[in-house]
Amino acid sequence: MVLVGNKCDLESERVVGREQGVSLARSWGNCTFMETSAKAKINVSEAFTDLVHQINQIIPPHQAHKVVPFSDPETRPTKAAEIVNQRGYLI
Repeated sequence: MVLVGNKCDLESERVVGREQGVSLARSWGNCTFMETSAKAKINVSEAFTDLVHQINQIIPPHQAHKVVPFSDPETRPTKAAEIVNQRGYLI
């Protein structure tokens, strides 16, 4: 799990301190905390990379699913809930 504090580029408008984010993530157990900014391109891809790494640690390779191309209208899920429910994993 990754707890993301967004808009870290707006330091003067900060409402939640970094220490609060770290503390909350720590209280949730094995949770990473990252501050991000899409505008300034800070830690956005790193947050997704960390999450994918965590998922790969949980799901053994022999249980990995066949990749379904979303470009194929026959196999493409039409709603986010369908992506979650196909195999019981949040994708």
